[in-house]
Amino acid sequence: MLSTKIRQKLLTAILSILFSSNAFAQIRHDGSPFPLHASEKARSESISQHFFVDMPSFDIEEAITRSESEQAGCFKSFEFARKFHVFLRPDNSGTTFVRDNMNVWRVGIRSKKALSLNLLFSKFRLPQGAKVFVYNTDQSEILGAYTEENNTDLNLLPVQPLAGDELIVEYQEPIDAESKGEIEIGEVNHDFRGILRAAEPRDPVQSCHPNIVCYPEDTQAGRGTVALIINGTTYCTGVLVNNSSSDGTPYLLTATHCLNKDYNVQFLANRRYNMVAGSIVAFFGYQAPVCGAKDIRGQIQMTMASADSVLINEKHDISLLRFKQTPPAEYRPYYPGWNISSAPAPPFHGIHHPNGGIKKVAIENDAISIASFGKEPPYNMTENAHWNISSWDVAATEVGSSGSPLFDKDKRVVGTLSGGTSYCLQKTPDQYASLYKAWNITGSLGNANSLKNYLDPANSQLQQIDGYDPYKNEVYTKSSNYVTTDSVVQSYNQSIPMFSTNNTYGYTEFAEEFTSETAVKLQGIFVTSALTDKMRNLNVRIKIYADDNGMPGTLIYDTPLNYSNRDMATRNVENYVRFATPQEVSGKFYIAYSDANNTPNGFAALNVMPRAIGGNKKATAWMRNSAGWVRSSENLENPLNTSLTIAPYVIGNGLVNPSQTPEETDVKVSYDKSTGRIIIEANKDLVAWKVFYSNGQKVSEGKAKSSINRTSVPADYLAKGVYIVTVDTVEGKVVRKVLAR
Repeated sequence: MLSTKIRQKLLTAILSILFSSNAFAQIRHDGSPFPLHASEKARSESISQHFFVDMPSFDIEEAITRSESEQAGCFKSFEFARKFHVFLRPDNSGTTFVRDNMNVWRVGIRSKKALSLNLLFSKFRLPQGAKVFVYNTDQSEILGAYTEENNTDLNLLPVQPLAGDELIVEYQEPIDAESKGEIEIGEVNHDFRGILRAAEPRDPVQSCHPNIVCYPEDTQAGRGTVALIINGTTYCTGVLVNNSSSDGTPYLLTATHCLNKDYNVQFLANRRYNMVAGSIVAFFGYQAPVCGAKDIRGQIQMTMASADSVLINEKHDISLLRFKQTPPAEYRPYYPGWNISSAPAPPFHGIHHPNGGIKKVAIENDAISIASFGKEPPYNMTENAHWNISSWDVAATEVGSSGSPLFDKDKRVVGTLSGGTSYCLQKTPDQYASLYKAWNITGSLGNANSLKNYLDPANSQLQQIDGYDPYKNEVYTKSSNYVTTDSVVQSYNQSIPMFSTNNTYGYTEFAEEFTSETAVKLQGIFVTSALTDKMRNLNVRIKIYADDNGMPGTLIYDTPLNYSNRDMATRNVENYVRFATPQEVSGKFYIAYSDANNTPNGFAALNVMPRAIGGNKKATAWMRNSAGWVRSSENLENPLNTSLTIAPYVIGNGLVNPSQTPEETDVKVSYDKSTGRIIIEANKDLVAWKVFYSNGQKVSEGKAKSSINRTSVPADYLAKGVYIVTVDTVEGKVVRKVLAR
């Protein structure tokens, strides 16, 4: 028999092989759609009215009212969409054409006033070489390619939401394909509530929910907590869970009512749980990058699709599913352990996705007790089968939190949320399906096994186990010059956005400086950008530059930023930009963004709140205009010591920064004849400065309001001659002479 350690090493090696390709889970693969003008019907606006299939109109206000009234019940699932059954195929909709040895089918789908649209391919069986893409009408956001590697035994594929009320589906099949593919769009789901939001309008309803990054102790457990879209219409939360063999089986716990539409009578007449499990889309790492931000939507690029139903327990409202594919290392998945003891120890942390939003935390510092939930018809749940949170000490739960895990003090799962009445301003109870009570229950829907059979296959008889990190030796690290406790803003000067491309000051490109003492590979970058209503006019490029004498130099890599127009127009957004191939960097390098369309005051990354004087941290943001690159703390219009919210995603343990040796204070004073200004710059924070005539009479003076390294003093009115300048830095005072001419 192999030892546990050897088996774990072997498993890691196998997973590494499986996901060493450029695969992206839900899981997306390489490729791109053809240009929009590839067919006449996609290009012509007049013909496109026939190219699009319109969904029937419905009373959106009535749907919202009904959804909100259902929220008032005991469950905390979140219905956000209206379903349409469409059954669109190449033989009954859209347009077909041939390009580059591919038979191509395109069809547009429109549902007016939808906040987002998501699809279910009710037939999805692709031959080798075939590809499917889903994108918005200007191809600024593209989902896919989905290929034969996305084929499953259920012959279906759910696709995550795309913002807006229109989308296009494109199917490419090689002319010489070995077999003809099966493809059919069976369902279109119209989002009328607005999910995957940051701060508006209901994310969350109350403002008391702290971001998960505010609690570093929850980081690892949070990597196992995922947002779920189920059947295209319901939003819940789920959690990966370890088993006693620690073999990486991708088990997922969630609430049964999330799968059966809150015990819907029509659903219970058929109980098609496996089909519903197959429709699931899970979002990994969907969270804000910093603690204090209430208006940043996390990245939604890391998704998984489709699961199998393993054990459905209606009497306890807890279900065990298994993803059809294993989450890749790039997603940093973690499988929390479990605790089935009768008295788990506080504090208890509930990690959840309230109201279709980013990952949050609720905290209970006291002991929990056993209680009943949903024992009345039509639910008929087992009495005394739930853990009761009598009153949260921090935050609460919301609709969308259903199925979320409750962790004990050791970050082991003790239950999953069924419902309750808690909200921030009212300290009322919530109830979690108890693993302790459900552990040995057999016979659920005819399943002779219990949760124990799956989660303790070794029959260890343990009451609790630790979590499992399947990729502890295959680490991906998000490296940045900001920390989770930083405040991030969009800096302005005289109403001009300082870090917007093509701004009024003439800055066209911006970059963030990084250093790694050893060579590393970047899988991609995370960038958090400010809301803008100009996204449809932008062509944002993400670039990597090598260093050239301490500033950005040779271009190494250039790739587009694909984004959601509607998302960027209404909120600050973090996006994950995955590189087509990992990019190797070493020493000093720079990650930059620009707009190839030169739209005025266009795209902007957020930046760290400008630093105070004496912080001993150098500005890492750079700005480029017609004169070249300048560090943000040295621009003359509005010097700012700051960093941009750009973070390289490093394959490995992150950037290895070289040790810094203290620099001698260096202050330079010069006269710029072209602007008629005295320029003062230093390698330490400037504090104050004064300019004197040679006879000692003071001409002017100034003080820094924040950490800066460069400033200027008007001098075009001064007579030609030598002037004395005193400069106070955080390291002391220096005196310099300058010739104004």
